[in-house]
Amino acid sequence: MHFEKDVEIKRKVIQNLNEKHIKDLLDLGKCTKLYEELSQKKEEIEKQLNISERESIVGKAVREGELLIENGRDAVNRTDETISTIQNDLDEIQEVRSDIKNYFDKLNTLQCTLQYLKILQQVDYLNNELYKEVGKKDDEKCATLFVNLTEICRNLADFAGQHLKNYLKDDIFYWHNILKENLSKDFNEIIKAIKWPFVSENFTLVLPFTNQIQKLQIVSEYLLQIEIPPECAHPLVTTALLSNFPPICLPVHLLLQPLKKRFLYHFYGARQTNRVDKPEWYLTQILTWIRDHKDFVDKYIQPVADRLGLLHIETKLEFIRGLVQIAVEKLHSELPNLQFDDFTFSHSIDEALGFDKELRETYEYPANQPSVLVVLTQPQIFIKWLSMEKKYATEKMDSMLSPNAVDAFDPLTSDVENLKITNCADAFITLLQTITERYESLPQPGHRLQFLDLQLELLDDFRVRLLQLVNAEEGSDIIESIIPSIANSIYYVENVLIDWGATLHYLSLYYYKNQASDKQLSTPALADFDDNNPDYDIETDTVFAETMSLYMHMRKDLLHTLAETVIVEVRSRSKAYRCDNWLTMKVNKEFRSLSLTPTACSMFEVLSKRLHQLQKSLQGKLFTFVWRSIAQQLDSYLFEDLVLDNRFSEGGALQFKFDIVRNLIPLFLQFSQKPQNYFTQVIESCNLLNLSKGSALLLRETLLALEGATGVEDTRGKVLQEIGVTYFTPKMAVRILNQRADITVNRILID
Repeated sequence: MHFEKDVEIKRKVIQNLNEKHIKDLLDLGKCTKLYEELSQKKEEIEKQLNISERESIVGKAVREGELLIENGRDAVNRTDETISTIQNDLDEIQEVRSDIKNYFDKLNTLQCTLQYLKILQQVDYLNNELYKEVGKKDDEKCATLFVNLTEICRNLADFAGQHLKNYLKDDIFYWHNILKENLSKDFNEIIKAIKWPFVSENFTLVLPFTNQIQKLQIVSEYLLQIEIPPECAHPLVTTALLSNFPPICLPVHLLLQPLKKRFLYHFYGARQTNRVDKPEWYLTQILTWIRDHKDFVDKYIQPVADRLGLLHIETKLEFIRGLVQIAVEKLHSELPNLQFDDFTFSHSIDEALGFDKELRETYEYPANQPSVLVVLTQPQIFIKWLSMEKKYATEKMDSMLSPNAVDAFDPLTSDVENLKITNCADAFITLLQTITERYESLPQPGHRLQFLDLQLELLDDFRVRLLQLVNAEEGSDIIESIIPSIANSIYYVENVLIDWGATLHYLSLYYYKNQASDKQLSTPALADFDDNNPDYDIETDTVFAETMSLYMHMRKDLLHTLAETVIVEVRSRSKAYRCDNWLTMKVNKEFRSLSLTPTACSMFEVLSKRLHQLQKSLQGKLFTFVWRSIAQQLDSYLFEDLVLDNRFSEGGALQFKFDIVRNLIPLFLQFSQKPQNYFTQVIESCNLLNLSKGSALLLRETLLALEGATGVEDTRGKVLQEIGVTYFTPKMAVRILNQRADITVNRILID
């Protein structure tokens, strides 16, 4: 490797000499001079690279490096000395720090002990003062002292000394019970004086005296002051059913006690008013008490809470909630025993829902407050409720669609908009709406979704039942059967579901359903909606999307079946007309004096009859869909099976045009201002067949001559457009022209 490197250096040297001194190499003197110059440069370079030379570049660099190394060693030594000094100082400071920390810890302990003793002294002082003031019956001072005691407990909420906190809580509950008992006696005496509660026999008496109200408000103020704050209260021990009921303030609690006693007296035990089959008795009684007492509570007790700054207390709401709790306890005690009595169970559910609805609507009871619905949504009760809804809904559908229900598919007599809503469709929607009204106030989305699933199941069951009725109509006259009414029923249900899907209730259920399933609903793409087309895009953001897709599919099948039935009947009646001798037909009259081809009478008669029957039996937009379908199919049928299968003389073409323009088109004119738009093929065929012979020949030759032309050279479309032909291609136009007898004969003679 080293040898190869030397060879490469020599090669470069030789190359350099050849490039720069090629002319001097042949002169000995110049070579000697060149050698001496290069030798001198070599000595200068070697001198610069000699380490022993002080003035050489390498020598200077080596000396500077040695000096830097020496300085670095001195710096390291000084750093080590500094670190050692700092460490010694830290050791000394740590000792001082440790001593100071011990002093501070002792000081903090002494301060805590002092504060602890001060708190104990303050608690003992308040206890002694309370003892004295209770003996003096000074309620105002007692309430103030109790508030100070609770304030200490509130301030110790984050204190770690559990024994002190327990001691303080025991004192608070001790004095709370004593003060509550004393104040409750005064409060009960006052409400007796004002004839509380306002039951039927004294409700009409005059309002209480002013001094009685003042006493009531003073005692209420003391009662509110001796409320135990949440920071000092013991955890409440309650059943799961009542866990949603927050505690009620003391004045309202005492106002509820006489009502609770009356309720227990009348609706528990062996009293005649305690009947499990009459839940409306006790529910109505509670609503009556709310009606008669809520204004008094709001007028006289609420201002007391407002003066004390207790803005979280709404006395009227707490009063209503207390009475609702009574209803919840009563309903919970009865419903489990009624699960085997379907009628009584269902009646109790209805009454409970009516009670809750009246609370919300009449007394503005907030939706976030506990209600009797907490009983209805207990697992066992809720399952039974859901099964009862399904049972009664199924029975209702059996009744409305039974063979005995002869008017099931008759239109409603109250249908002023002529939507042809059938009795069974209206009854079914009413059934679903009733179910919605019963469950829409349930607080938990999971419960509402289960009812939604029931509604979707009922919708599918209703659709299947209608499908079975459709299948049962096979072999009968479909147009005169109940199939048009079934189509009306389906279309009405579809439109109701569209409206429902956009409501807040069902939109929220759609959101919760997507959250539960973590996937988006999807439906197949459907046709666009316009004013006369009953097909439309189904909104995918609705819980009814899949159901509506099935309903739409069934409804479209029914409408296509109706249209196809008419077309089949028309085809069977038009055989003679289609096979008429159009080639030899002669017409000597003017166009306006012509009459309908005799063989077409039967076809037009059945077509007119069926259209009239469908218009009478179908909803407006559904009928529009059907007659358009009939028109389009009839247009294709006449074009393919009559125009293209026959040759026309001049008279035959004129007669065919008269049949179409003066008879077929006017037949549909009552349904549309421009029915000719749906008979494009036969109308344009009439235009081509009734051109004058010369124009027809010229048109045919032009179309044939330009065949294969492209771009601006292809003027066939413009030529056809001038004679009113826009639908047919040039090739198809030539084919229709060839159906003319005069052009065909002329072409044969030329050939």
